[in-house]
Amino acid sequence: MHTTDNHSRAILTLAFYWGSILLGMILPWLLLLAFEISAHQRTLAQAFAYVRLHFFTPGYNFFLIGILNAVPFMIFSVFLLFHLGRTPVQEPAFFSRRMAGVLGALLLMFGVSFWTHVTTLVHPDAQGALAYLFLPLVLTVLMPLGYAGGRLVGKLWTR
Repeated sequence: MHTTDNHSRAILTLAFYWGSILLGMILPWLLLLAFEISAHQRTLAQAFAYVRLHFFTPGYNFFLIGILNAVPFMIFSVFLLFHLGRTPVQEPAFFSRRMAGVLGALLLMFGVSFWTHVTTLVHPDAQGALAYLFLPLVLTVLMPLGYAGGRLVGKLWTR
């Protein structure tokens, strides 16, 4: 029984590890595609062509925006790997509280990143690109707050 529990927890941990890295990297690109389709009335093929055209273009550089957004998610995923991977198998409540903390941090980081990218796309400004530079720092600072909130909810939930 412990080996199947341990195996399923390892699969869940690795899924969250790779999923958070992938989410952090492609979130700006997916939001840009959705914005081009909805706001500029482009087809999906035209939106892909626009993103591909401006992926490495100076002044746009959507690739760099995705990398900058992925950095805090990569830091989070390394924390997640060590934090969930070292949980004792004998205590399922302990694992679920840690998982709640991890989910709290991930949801807060995703929400702030989503809001920042949508706001920057909807309201373009000359200083709007500064949001992309400060976003990794803001997400890294918010990570422990989201974890603490999720851990508190997990503790109240497992009582």
